[in-house]
Order: sequence, then C-alpha cells, then structure tokens
Amino acid sequence: MAERAVFLDRDNTIIDNDGYLGDPAKVKLLPGAATALSAIRALDYRLIVVSNQSGVARGMFDENAVEAVNQEMCRQLRDQAGAHIDASYYCPYHPEAPIAEYKLDHDWRKPKPGMLKQAAADFGLDLSQCWTIGDQPRDIAAGAAAGTRTILLRDPDHKSTDADPPSLEVSPNFIVKTLADAARIIAREGKNHPSPAPTSVTRVADSPTQTLPASAPATGPVRNEPATTPAQPLVSNAATPAEAAQAAPPAIDENTLVEKLAQRLSKLQSTPAAPPYSRLEKSIDDLVAQLRMQNRAAEAPADFSGVKFAAIIVQILVFLALATGLFDALSAKATWKDWSEVAVAFTTLQRGIIWLLIAVILQIFAAILFRQTKK
Repeated sequence: MAERAVFLDRDNTIIDNDGYLGDPAKVKLLPGAATALSAIRALDYRLIVVSNQSGVARGMFDENAVEAVNQEMCRQLRDQAGAHIDASYYCPYHPEAPIAEYKLDHDWRKPKPGMLKQAAADFGLDLSQCWTIGDQPRDIAAGAAAGTRTILLRDPDHKSTDADPPSLEVSPNFIVKTLADAARIIAREGKNHPSPAPTSVTRVADSPTQTLPASAPATGPVRNEPATTPAQPLVSNAATPAEAAQAAPPAIDENTLVEKLAQRLSKLQSTPAAPPYSRLEKSIDDLVAQLRMQNRAAEAPADFSGVKFAAIIVQILVFLALATGLFDALSAKATWKDWSEVAVAFTTLQRGIIWLLIAVILQIFAAILFRQTKK
C-alpha cells in the first residue's frame, strides 16, 4: 500500500520570514507550528518540505545557507515538539536569475509540481491521499497539479517572499489561518486512510561521472550534474534507515484522534534526555479538546440553538397553560339552586381540565426538546 505525506512550504508556513532567509540565526518557527506538525505526524503522514529558494539564483546567499536554515528549522521543530521532517526539497533556480548557473525555469520550481512528484517517487506516495499546505497561490497550484488536496494559509499578517505568476488562478480545497487549523482539517478529512509503516529512501547521485553504491544512505545534499545540463535542485534531510526507524511514527490504529495524540505524547515524554514537554502536553491537550468540540459540533443538529430556544418557549407555554387551567378549575363555583350557574361552572371546570391536559402535553414536548439539546 502506498504511503501518504503532507507537503509544506517553508517560509511563512513553518517559519517566519520577511524576505529571503539565508541566516540560520534568524530562523523563528511560527507560533504553534511545531505542535501542529507533531499532531499531523501522529496521523501517520510523512512531513516533506518543498520550497522555492530563488535567493540563491539572485545571489543573495548560497545553497549551503539554504541547507543551514533547513537544518536549524528541523532542530527547532524537534526541540519544541518532537516533530520530524522526513525530507526538504528546494529549487534554487529562477528564469530571470542574474547568475547564469541558476537561470532556468526548472520543473521543480513551483507552481510546477516537480518537487512533489520527485518526493512521491522517492517515498512511494499515493498523491491522491496527500496534502499540500502553503501561504502562496503557487503552493496550491503545485499541489493541485500533483493531484493532492490543498490548504492555503491566509493570515492577516501574511508576507510575500516572491512574486506569483499573474495568471495563476487555482482554488484551494480549504483556506485557514494557522497550521493548527490545517491539522484539524487533515485529522477530520483524512483519518480514514491509515498508511503502513514508512520505509527509508536512499538518494544517490546519478551523474555520469559520479556514482554512489545503492546501499549508501544520503547524508547531505546530492547534486545531479551531467556535463551538458544545469545542476539539478537539491534535496536535504532525507532520512537514513536508522533515522527512519527511530523517527517514523508507529503504524497505530486510527479509530480516534485522541488515542493517537496520547500515544505520540507518551512516546515523546519517554525519550531519553528529552527536553521538558509541559508546554507540548498543554498544546496537544488544547488541540484534542478543540477537535472534540469540533467533532461534537459536526455531529450535533444544525439548528442546535433553535431547538434550545424552542424548548424554552414551550416551557413558558406550559406555565401559562397550567396557570390558566388552575384558575378555571378553582373559579368553577356555583349553587345547586340555579341550574344556569351549574352549567357555567361545569363549562369553566371543563375548560380548566382541558388547559391542564394541554400543559401536560406541552411539558412532555419540552422535556423531549431539552433532552435533544444535551446530546
């Protein structure tokens, strides 16, 4: 059975970036990003970063800087919430690059789906069961072209890092504000398709002049540099067999998301020499509570507030009917000397009994409505 993954843009999706980032000292995770990715990982999705890095093509920093930023991002994700990134693919090319080596409209450059398709081949992914998350229309276009479902992050403080093609018009499947919101959608929409235990992928150089043994794991970026073609984009952080065995999420049952997150938290807390996870525990507990509320709201009747309002109105009518019935019953007095008074009293008493019966029926109806609001 094919595996599944969540493809993530890097800048302004996982880390805060006001432009082109080439300094690892300036890496700052977006609030809640680490916890959200840890929760997604607990759902048996691989986490794969796919990003355009045209800052290399523009001469703002080199590829080693991209690698350093990616590694620092991964370190912070692990330290904050134990989130593991399986691989980071990036495209350093741009069709208008001032550096000739990188002046190329490459298939890996989003909105083209080259990076996603390469990752699918590397990890044996079923793209129809994968998701793409990003803050730019080009991210959504790449995910849609690859056949994944897509989530657009649209924050009021959104900052653009590169110009989108002016004719790009692709609608995402969902639009949310944060990665935590995206995690809730993935938990709700994708939890019925568990994936098997991940397998490790080995990247090897396929240059005619450089060949690595098939068993050699990738320990860093691998370039494909044929003599007659430009250098290919890079992939970093590919999991070695040992890393995959240690960091890959266990193949656990997906009956409930709560059980998955509890198992993930237990695993993180039992890791030797692990940092304190009090904040992580609180964050995951909050996420679980929100998911429970969301699921309960999804299963509740659409007119929940209307039912409660109707129950209150019916209860008020019960009191009115009861008061009217008691008043009529108690006011039904007559002397037996005047048969006209007896007839009037009997009619009044009969009307009071009818009101009392109406009150009983309304009370039963009100009880049913109140019970519906408590489900």
